[in-house]
Amino acid sequence: MKKVKDYMVKDIPVVEKKTSLSEILNIFSNTDYNIIPVVDENKILCGIVCIEDILENLILSKKDVELLEKFPFFADAFSEIISTVECISSLLVAEDVMNKDVIKVDENASVMKALILMRKHHISRIVVINEKNQPVGFITRNNILKAIGC
Repeated sequence: MKKVKDYMVKDIPVVEKKTSLSEILNIFSNTDYNIIPVVDENKILCGIVCIEDILENLILSKKDVELLEKFPFFADAFSEIISTVECISSLLVAEDVMNKDVIKVDENASVMKALILMRKHHISRIVVINEKNQPVGFITRNNILKAIGC
């Protein structure tokens, strides 16, 4: 059986609940990751921060994006919103913006279980945890394709 731990991406960014949104945004801007696991003081997985959630909920809502698509000259007006996010990002922490419902897979699970979870939840990357419920990596669809030999 091909196990998740043999194909996962290791050395992933992880933040604590009290990590500032500014620091989280910095991690996103300096890596290729679109999710970051959030851990408590015991390094136990307690949530996940998704860049899409931040972009949609703090910066531009779907209605804002639709408006900008129709009327691109409004883009300058949204620069004020970005400035506001920059101001409040030092006040918000991971715990304020994280999603507590994390789709995760055990490092000893089969890659097929990871694929099933991805398909079921319409996601392309899953947090991998160890027996202590601590994040130890990600597994992506590309990792699974390598595992099955495609």
